[in-house]
Amino acid sequence: MKLATTSHYRLLITAVIVTLTAACNKTAPEQATSAQPPQAAAPDGRKAAVAGLSLVEAKITRNSEGKLVIQGQVKNTSSKTIGHAEAEFKLFDKNGAAIGSVTPAVDTLQAGFSWNFETAIEQKDAVSATLVGFTGS
Repeated sequence: MKLATTSHYRLLITAVIVTLTAACNKTAPEQATSAQPPQAAAPDGRKAAVAGLSLVEAKITRNSEGKLVIQGQVKNTSSKTIGHAEAEFKLFDKNGAAIGSVTPAVDTLQAGFSWNFETAIEQKDAVSATLVGFTGS
């Protein structure tokens, strides 16, 4: 019987690292009975509504640099990879007046995975945000 050589151990360690890296940030897929597969882009290339995305959380806060940002998490609950997705949020001031919007975006969101976003907010008086919807192309 032949003993494993150093090159065999290196190959095994490389395979383990690749496997662990591929699984990084993956959340367990939830069973979604009402999830729809993502819709294709409009024929003229415009953005279309994307089904199968779920907002886990979103909040307006200041990042480590003191800048006003919206942070959150979106989960792909569908069984398909989404090539490009955007989450549009309407921003409001302390009086409840709409003052603008912000749209975080991600490319390639695999089925069952979550996307953590942080996007700068230019409107300094924004205190709350509401999800308008998800689009993609």
